[in-house]
Amino acid sequence: MSQEPMDDVIRIRIDTTRAVEAFLTLLVEQAAEGETRAPANPAATAIWRELAPFRLVEYAYVDDGVGTIVGAYLGFPDGELYAAGDDIPETAVTDMVKGCEHSVTDLPPIYVYVVLERPVGREAIDAFLTELSSHVGHALTAVVPGSDGQLKVRFYDSEGARGFAREGDRHLSKAAVLERFATHSQRSDGRAYAALTYAYAKQVLEFASAQDRDEFIAWSRSLCDWIFAHGGDSAQLGFPEVTRPAEAAPVPEEDRVTARMEAPGAFENGEAWNCFATDASPTDEVVARSYWAYVRRTIDEGRAGTVY
Repeated sequence: MSQEPMDDVIRIRIDTTRAVEAFLTLLVEQAAEGETRAPANPAATAIWRELAPFRLVEYAYVDDGVGTIVGAYLGFPDGELYAAGDDIPETAVTDMVKGCEHSVTDLPPIYVYVVLERPVGREAIDAFLTELSSHVGHALTAVVPGSDGQLKVRFYDSEGARGFAREGDRHLSKAAVLERFATHSQRSDGRAYAALTYAYAKQVLEFASAQDRDEFIAWSRSLCDWIFAHGGDSAQLGFPEVTRPAEAAPVPEEDRVTARMEAPGAFENGEAWNCFATDASPTDEVVARSYWAYVRRTIDEGRAGTVY
């Protein structure tokens, strides 16, 4: 019996040419109905529209069959890589369509890279992509490992996978995706950054190292899983305003307010982790709440302009 093909990156291809063509057709139809308004750069608008659902999806909660998701990233034709939920510079798209803002031309694809903590089999990848197609509201084109170990293009909708074709493009590995993104999320002195949704906005947290940043992200994931397992009411459980896990973030602009944070392992001898153990005691939960209170307080001080 042949071994099931496995991979630790789920690759989704966004057909930018098709997106532009469909949007330009829509504008023509609207103009025929009397609509006089149109975007200044229709091609760029079309691509942003196509990217929007992939930037809003909570990938960690699409399908738990693939295990822990390290992150989701958008890979652009110029080699730049951005976390799916991050702010992406307008030039990432406008440079793609320069010279063909109002016309259809062959454009290179954009890829979504969903990086997994551990390799999983094709069956789990198929289930994830089938569910993801429902989340984004349309069929997906994905690049997945075939039974022969070669990457193949498959199409997914809410009914599952269908069809395939041999894939000729080269694709980034998990190590390459993470290494390329790391160049955007860490300063030369080692400081690394995470984004955390808090107070109805994305807050940027600064850590002394990528290791500290990654530990905080892992802790926030464990916290969200723990909250979900205990009823889902974060405020009632003593963790107000916990809405989603933190994510790695690019190096912020110099004038962006950041909150300098200690990793959970450096807080109370690392006891903030004990809350998630199967044999955790009420005291362990108190320490975890204290760490979350420290995180909130540090963010609030930064937002108020406190220097620390």
